[in-house]
Amino acid sequence: MECRLLAVLMRNAGEVLSRKYLMQEVWRTNFIDDTRTLEVHVCWLRKKIEEDPRRPRYLRTVRGKGYQFAIAN
Repeated sequence: MECRLLAVLMRNAGEVLSRKYLMQEVWRTNFIDDTRTLEVHVCWLRKKIEEDPRRPRYLRTVRGKGYQFAIAN
């Protein structure tokens, strides 16, 4: 699932993707209430791609909106 999540984020690099959109695209479900599935996978992915997962450069959380794969400067 991490590969699929990363692929969706990279395909939409620079765009903020909602939790709902990511759940639909990656897990093929509309269910987002009371689940930490997405957050857990984002955490695992950050540990693999970020130099410092606590201060992500690439896989960013956009508070109240979703997640964004940032294009490196």
